[in-house]
Amino acid sequence: MRHLPLRRHPLLALARALPLLLAAVAAAPARAQDGCIGNFIDTQRRYPSNEAPPSTQVQALPEGVPLGPVRYRPRGTDTSRTLDTYLGSFCTTGFLVLHQGQRVFERYLQGTGPGTRLLSASMSKTLLSLLVGIAVSEGRLSLQERVADVLPDFRDSAFAAATVEDLLRMSAGAELLNSYDPGAASDNQAINPILEPRTDMRAYLRQKTALDPRGKVFNYNGAVSTVLGFVLSARTGMSNTAYLAQRLWEPLGAEAPGGWIKNRWGQEGVQGQFVATLRDYARVGLLLMNLGRVGDRQVVPQAWIEQMVALRPDKPQPAQAPFYGLHVWIPQAAGGRSFAWGTNGQNIFVDPLAKVVIVHTGNSPAAEFNGNAHLFPLRDAITGALAVRAP
Repeated sequence: MRHLPLRRHPLLALARALPLLLAAVAAAPARAQDGCIGNFIDTQRRYPSNEAPPSTQVQALPEGVPLGPVRYRPRGTDTSRTLDTYLGSFCTTGFLVLHQGQRVFERYLQGTGPGTRLLSASMSKTLLSLLVGIAVSEGRLSLQERVADVLPDFRDSAFAAATVEDLLRMSAGAELLNSYDPGAASDNQAINPILEPRTDMRAYLRQKTALDPRGKVFNYNGAVSTVLGFVLSARTGMSNTAYLAQRLWEPLGAEAPGGWIKNRWGQEGVQGQFVATLRDYARVGLLLMNLGRVGDRQVVPQAWIEQMVALRPDKPQPAQAPFYGLHVWIPQAAGGRSFAWGTNGQNIFVDPLAKVVIVHTGNSPAAEFNGNAHLFPLRDAITGALAVRAP
């Protein structure tokens, strides 16, 4: 499987300076390796948030046959390493592997545990897409509706003509700056409720009037997801966390609360500030792997999951793999495989062919720059080891 070189991936620019910004707001010191950021652990304790309660019927994740030793070869090297070596190298906070719905590996680091809630970063965008799919199935939204038709106050903005599908595919056509350089007037920074809690996201975004001179091309930015969140909330008539609680978190069988950090205006950071436990992130991955089903209940329409993870080269895409679906990343191998990806080491890998879900959480830019050269081959080694087991 070939992946985009680290220096060219659109998420990496986010990761370079993120610790500099979060250092100002992170109350907890590094607790393991140098450079770890405490602000990714139990973030809801330090910032206001909306919260979906745990499910009344928790979905079991029984223990299975342990994974056993795994070796992998980091990209660009000839020397193999072990999973245990990896876990001590890149500020990992949690690592969980499901095979056929059973836990075959689970490890917590830096003082975390099964009850610790971990910041999703941009994995949050995939959760938002699942909610949009539910809303579409309920007739509340359609992919071809324009932003201005749902949000009249955006009629003069650069987002006005963007459709729901444009937003999901990060091709809104608005001119946006994506940067975490200190002092940069970046749009993704401006609407982050942790970094800019006083900013009225809605007022800020509707004042964006410049169109992307390249047209509607792939232009990854959390501001696009924020507009999508306003669209969804307008059509459901409730906060996105409240909608998640009813339509996803309860039927998912979540064992702990989950929800979005919000700013002083009560606006949720749907673009990247979801907080949940490692096991509940694994349940989200299992939902994707099972095409929207939890037990005998179809929680998200199968057709929506298939559309989310379909590789569409006819739609705006990054120049190289990984590619992009409906607010979810798609490896070059595709075939139904997908992954939610957030800066500083957040990943939910889903491989329905091998029946494997891998959740990795971290809290350091090292998890991106050096870590991805390890994590992606490690993912493939784990998947390969489990794929040969008898069903």
